[in-house]
Amino acid sequence: MAQIRREVEITLHSMHIPVTGACDAADTSHILNANLIWPRTGMAQKTAGQPCVLNKGNADFETVNWGRRILFKETVEGRFALGLTLTEDLDDEEIEQFFRFWAGAFLSIGAGLVENAAKPVGKLASAPLDYVAKNISKYPGATTLAEGLAELDAADFPPSGGERLLAVRMTAASRLLHISRRTVNSRSRVSRKLLLEKGAPNGEVVLAIRSL
Repeated sequence: MAQIRREVEITLHSMHIPVTGACDAADTSHILNANLIWPRTGMAQKTAGQPCVLNKGNADFETVNWGRRILFKETVEGRFALGLTLTEDLDDEEIEQFFRFWAGAFLSIGAGLVENAAKPVGKLASAPLDYVAKNISKYPGATTLAEGLAELDAADFPPSGGERLLAVRMTAASRLLHISRRTVNSRSRVSRKLLLEKGAPNGEVVLAIRSL
């Protein structure tokens, strides 16, 4: 029996990350990385990334420009997986550094990929699985705050024109501490407060999936 195939558009819908690690900040900036794992035969992985701002751990992307919420337009077939990782809170320079790194890395596999990767307002260009595996470890960038993985099947998506929401549960990627420093009697004191243990639930990312 032939496997079901769907052409889908995957966009950000909303996000709720109750523990961001930035206890004193109302707004935090992050990069969400998404990975389609074996979306179809012959395609091991496709990767995309979008910067996002959370307000007290929440974001609603429904009114955001489409170019800032699109992750994939892709053909999926049979069983596949969708993995998400969210970075810790980043400043503007760190976000710019992330996209500069990817733009430079993609120079070795074609200018067409660089054109997409170099635009912070757009998606991170797709790349072969082995290339990503070799180069992502070279990026000296942000720590992963939260991660999630959903196992999916193309048959679960509606026919052309239909749309569904997918909630991906997120968990703490590592033990999360809040570190504060204060001066007492001319001496610096450091205190650590445990926010989350590794693997503890930390909200969800909701994606809108539309069949084309």
